[in-house]
Amino acid sequence: MTTIQFTDDDGNEHELPTKYEVCHQCNGHGSHVNPSIDGHGISREEFDADPDFEEAYFAGRYDVQCYTCKGLRVVPEVDETQVSPDLLAAYHAHLDSEAEYRQMCRMERMMGA
Repeated sequence: MTTIQFTDDDGNEHELPTKYEVCHQCNGHGSHVNPSIDGHGISREEFDADPDFEEAYFAGRYDVQCYTCKGLRVVPEVDETQVSPDLLAAYHAHLDSEAEYRQMCRMERMMGA
């Protein structure tokens, strides 16, 4: 059985049971367009200016293996029905803290740190 491990604010380590869910990045396809190609968004004008690019884009020629699921099409997610409310709250607090830290790191990089 696959588990997700995390350490709470008190330093206690926990293992949470998981279930498999369809990957949120590739929607279960196992691949997605390379973010270097469309990470900024693609306008209708760009497709109109280069019909060959449009054809290649929609044919999947710029696709890469999904960065999240590595092509498996599913990812483990915490099975919240199997976790106590207190432990689930600690896990969500941990996720919030991790997201806040990643955002702070992004902002520091933007400032040249």
